[in-house]
Amino acid sequence: MIDWLFSVVTAIYVLILLSFLIGLFFRNKNQTARQFHVSVIVAARNEEHNIGNLLHELVQQTYPASLYEIIIVNDGSEDSTSEVINNFVRKFDHVKQIFSQPDPVSGLSAKKNALNHGIQQSRGEIILTTDADCHVKPTWIETMISYFTNEVGMVVGFSQLGKKGNQYTLLEQLQAIDFLTLMAAAQGSVNLNYPLAASGQNFAYRKQAFEQVGGFEKIKNRVSGDDVLLLQLVKKLTSWKIRFAPSDKAFNWTQPEKTLKAFLNQRKRWASNGSYQIYLNKGFFLFILTTFLMNAFVFFGTPVYYLKFNSLQLPLICFGAKILIEFLVCLKGSQVYHRQDLLQYFPIWAMLQIPYVIFTGLMGSLGQFIWKDRKYSQDLTTFRTGS
Repeated sequence: MIDWLFSVVTAIYVLILLSFLIGLFFRNKNQTARQFHVSVIVAARNEEHNIGNLLHELVQQTYPASLYEIIIVNDGSEDSTSEVINNFVRKFDHVKQIFSQPDPVSGLSAKKNALNHGIQQSRGEIILTTDADCHVKPTWIETMISYFTNEVGMVVGFSQLGKKGNQYTLLEQLQAIDFLTLMAAAQGSVNLNYPLAASGQNFAYRKQAFEQVGGFEKIKNRVSGDDVLLLQLVKKLTSWKIRFAPSDKAFNWTQPEKTLKAFLNQRKRWASNGSYQIYLNKGFFLFILTTFLMNAFVFFGTPVYYLKFNSLQLPLICFGAKILIEFLVCLKGSQVYHRQDLLQYFPIWAMLQIPYVIFTGLMGSLGQFIWKDRKYSQDLTTFRTGS
């Protein structure tokens, strides 16, 4: 039985990653010269050391200032975030600050509540989001918007942990290659017209598409997921196409977590939405489950297999297939995103990600983590089909 399970899980895992790899060769080249009214919306909580840098980059965009507004939603900051934002509000007419506090009536979790406040007060046809600690290029808005051809309702952008050429610790570099591989898988799936994931660090969608799915209402009980869960709603409930922005003129970056504790807490938060995909995208849930089982079989199943059959042949073949397909996806991703410098960390990452995936998968399912100095216990209720 265990040999059959080993073989089946490995085969499914390899085939799914192979599809992502194939998708990375299909680049989205359809663009438009149309200029939309754009609302850049950023939720910020206690970001006094970061928000000024982001705003400096946002007001220097190549996109016409008359066609975009910058809305910073201050989510109950307890530091000088508000003062930093106001310095830009006084200088630039298209920069606005609004305030958000938890709203028990709406039931929206903190970040979704903040983003929802911004979207409700926005005037743009296109909503463009990033995080307060991110860095964007001057061509970011112009490039992301260019992918909104008539049939496109959502555009996923690339974001990297760390900037090429900067000095980082081993932990930070491992985070970078881990996130790069995740983004490569996301782009591969989007290019195959079966979008799975996105990052709020670089994400855009039509306001019309947001309103068509009822905003965040159907996923309001989820603490995170203002990106990937919203993407799944648009895929499930509308006819809009979802595309990936492949141009490096739209690539963003942010700093990796400084400590192992902070990194694991972040990944637990991301993993907390995994089980919820069974209500939104069963194919994505299958991939998440297969990934967990693949790593669990390698970690726990290998010694069990050896004790039962006195052989390591099948586990080693499965492990080799796993490492090979992961390396190919990582290699292609590093080429697409111009981060071949991260490949040297692949051997360490490939080994450490096995216990890391098991740990974050289990802990994320429990739904308990800290985010922006707030402690959360995830509500694991089912998908809301109503508005």
